[in-house]
Parts: sequence; structure tokens; C-alpha cells
Amino acid sequence: MPDTVKSDTVRIHFVRHAETLFNVNGQLQGWCDSPLTERGEHQAAALGERLRHTPIAAAFMSDLTRTRTTMAAALAGHPTVQAQPMQELREWHFGSWEGQPNAALWTPVFAELGYTYRPASADWSAMTATGFDAIIDTIHRHDPLKRAETGEQVRTRLATGLAVVLDAAREAASAGTGDVLVVTHGAVIGSMLRHLAPHHRSTAGYPNCGIATVTVTNDVVTVGETDGSCALAGELATSSTRSV
Repeated sequence: MPDTVKSDTVRIHFVRHAETLFNVNGQLQGWCDSPLTERGEHQAAALGERLRHTPIAAAFMSDLTRTRTTMAAALAGHPTVQAQPMQELREWHFGSWEGQPNAALWTPVFAELGYTYRPASADWSAMTATGFDAIIDTIHRHDPLKRAETGEQVRTRLATGLAVVLDAAREAASAGTGDVLVVTHGAVIGSMLRHLAPHHRSTAGYPNCGIATVTVTNDVVTVGETDGSCALAGELATSSTRSV
């Protein structure tokens, strides 16, 4: 592991979990879970190699199985780092829509906000230009049992979790012990990055095992380009296996 020095720069790597069965099936996952696919396992292994020589001082993850499994692989080169599971880092809670096809929820939500739903829609940027509350609150209104979270509930929960992560990152930077790793979920990464950098916009979303690195220097927050190489490594690995 390379030497580290004390620094005023805080660095946090936000990572989306590896591909799951629900991702492939196009099902809403939220707080429920499904296992990693074969491609997801390869993505997670690639993530571990990608981070092997990155100094990691602390690690945090959502307490759901898919993030725990991804984190275990991510820390393959850091056996002394113990990741802390946090309920506060869970995905948005979709309530009654959990496990249902994506289109069952997103079609009426997009329509209410004036858009037409399509998978990986380019309209997401416009829909979230002023934040995520409008989308989350619309999900809540469309939930027959009203179990889905509200925008305020999501913001409060994630702010609590992010405060813990930031404290650890500041401590690590001050001590010169390395960066902080956070393995969580796609929508949550978008929410937390918007909290840290209100003017940040992601046009392409976050691929499975994609890495979004945030640096904070003298209270100036910089969000780097998302590194999607581990997602691609998973695709190449499974393609190679199937061709043999």
C-alpha cells in the first residue's frame, strides 16, 4: 500500500452495488434484496482489484445483502478494514412497489411529472433538475399502502448517514490514513452527491460497481467523473466464460 500523508483534502469513493437478479429482470429493488448475478460477481471482483492499491481508512455500506456482498469483494485487498453496515445508507424505499416491474411504478410517476417513461430515460436529468423530492413524493402518493418514503424522510435519513461518513473521512485525512469507501445504491448516490454538491448533475446515472469519487478541499466539493470500468469488466468476464 502506498504511503499516505496528512492532508486537508477529504476523499470519499461512492460505489453502487454489483449487478443483481432484480437489476437484470427490471424489478424495483429498494429495501428488498436479490442475489448478485454471475456478471455481478465478476464486477465485484474487478472492483476489489481496482481498489487494491487505494489506501482505504474506513468503509461504510448499506445493511442490505447486495451491498454487503459487493463490499466484501471490494475490500479483498484491505483485510484489516472492517466495513460498517448502516440502515441510513439503504436505497430509496419504494413501499408497495418493491419487487414489481420498473414500468409499473415509473410509467405513472413520469406521466404525472410530464414525461414518458422509457428505461434509462434521458429525461431523468430534467426531472431531477431541482432535486429528488418531487419524484420521491410522487412515488409515495402512488403507493396504495403509503409505505414508500417521502422526500423529506429520504433526505433526513441520508443526511444522518452522510454525517457519519464525512466525520470518518475528515479524521482519516487529518491522520493521513487514507480514503473512505461507501458501497450503496444508485438512487442514494445521486441523492448524497446532490446533498454534498447541490449543483452536481449526473446525466448517465451510476452503473453497477461504478465509482464516483468526491474530494473536499477547504469546503470546496468536487465530484469526479464516474468510473464504470468494473461494470464493463463484469460484461467481458461473463462473455468470455460463455464462449468457452
